[in-house]
Amino acid sequence: MTQATARSRAQTEASGERSGRSSRHRALTLLMLLAAAACYLAVVTARHGPTPGWDTGPLTAVTTELSTGDLRAAASNSSLPNPPGYALLASPFVVALRPVIGSPVWCTTGNPSAPRHAGPKAVRSPAPAGGTGDCGQPAALGRGTAGSPPPPWYHSQGMLGVLGWLVLAVGALALLRAAGADSLGRTAGLLVFLAFLPAASSAIVQLYHPQDIVSLGLALAGLAQVLRCRWVLAGLLFGVAFLTKQFAILVLLPALAAAPDRKSRLAIVTPAAAVFAAGLLPFLVSAPRATFDNFSGISGGGALAGATVLTELGVTGSVGSAVARDAPVVFAVVVCLWARRRIGLDLARPVCLVALALACVGSRLVFESVLFPYYLLGTSVIFFLLDLVARRSPHRSLAWSAAAAFFVALRPANRALDAVVTLVLAVLGVLSGLAELRVVRRQPISQPPSLVPTLADDPS
Repeated sequence: MTQATARSRAQTEASGERSGRSSRHRALTLLMLLAAAACYLAVVTARHGPTPGWDTGPLTAVTTELSTGDLRAAASNSSLPNPPGYALLASPFVVALRPVIGSPVWCTTGNPSAPRHAGPKAVRSPAPAGGTGDCGQPAALGRGTAGSPPPPWYHSQGMLGVLGWLVLAVGALALLRAAGADSLGRTAGLLVFLAFLPAASSAIVQLYHPQDIVSLGLALAGLAQVLRCRWVLAGLLFGVAFLTKQFAILVLLPALAAAPDRKSRLAIVTPAAAVFAAGLLPFLVSAPRATFDNFSGISGGGALAGATVLTELGVTGSVGSAVARDAPVVFAVVVCLWARRRIGLDLARPVCLVALALACVGSRLVFESVLFPYYLLGTSVIFFLLDLVARRSPHRSLAWSAAAAFFVALRPANRALDAVVTLVLAVLGVLSGLAELRVVRRQPISQPPSLVPTLADDPS
């Protein structure tokens, strides 16, 4: 009796100690998250804040129209080839915070970053409706008239785009924790990487695409739930991610390949399809043609020309759009079927699942007709996560991210050289994921993925 009591007391003390360590870990993670968010905000501010031009106008216009209840006007806006997920997510914040960050237009504190990637063929008008410019300058209203100066970006919807970084950070942290790799060192490294990754800030300051950041964060959170066998929750997250940006399907397909059976795959697909249908249906009813054009990606007149092999081969316009959007999906389906057949249930291992996601997401870069710096976001983040989940030095992913950012942002003068090197880097990203799958040892999983080691089991 005494030994049993002593054993019980020891187990209770050990459990309390683990709980205390876990609480301290969560508190430190929260502090690091807030510090990293402040660093990201500083980076965006140093780059003069979110651009008021390029794709900003259509995105913020749809968000504003939804916040005022004008669904028909929001659905009829066919200026931006994206599904309406980001506007649906952001509009409640515009309603709640309208006096602070509700304005759809803003000014910048200096010359915002301008894309330097593709030459004249890729340039579109940088000024959205209403006119914007440097702070202190009146807004151009047309016919030679001028209105009052727009607010600075941190008093407008531009701040909502910056806050979208938190969705990415939380999703990446959730995946790291679900993989049992969330030591304080790896957590800190991940947050520093996300805060200073050029692609993460370029998504805001160059073309204003916070939807890409939010969609990636939601998709990573969905992968985390797959590792924990929470199929329905994973499906809900993937549904919102896909409704926000179409390329979330490149993360969904590896998740389906890793699911152990048809029942679990159905438990992912059903809520994902329900969420997507519920979000898109009102837009289809209100303006079916514009909604279809936005979702299919053809509303902008087709793919832009850029320094890529696809453009050098003369594949642009609607054909370029079809290749850029459909070829990665076809490739991802083939790779997922191959991985499922070769690796089987071992795909549920965190390293295998993240590696498969890297191969699928990286394929987008292979087939694009033009590469904006923020296009590197998904591949860079998942590559870095793969190194962390595999518990190794992230020198490979850091080197790839640096090289890709250099060529996509700075661009050599020789377009053919630029196109070839960009393609080589894209292929290397895909091959890095495939190589991880090829060397995995076929060892049976002794426990379900939901039981991967967590902080309570391994405080290191």
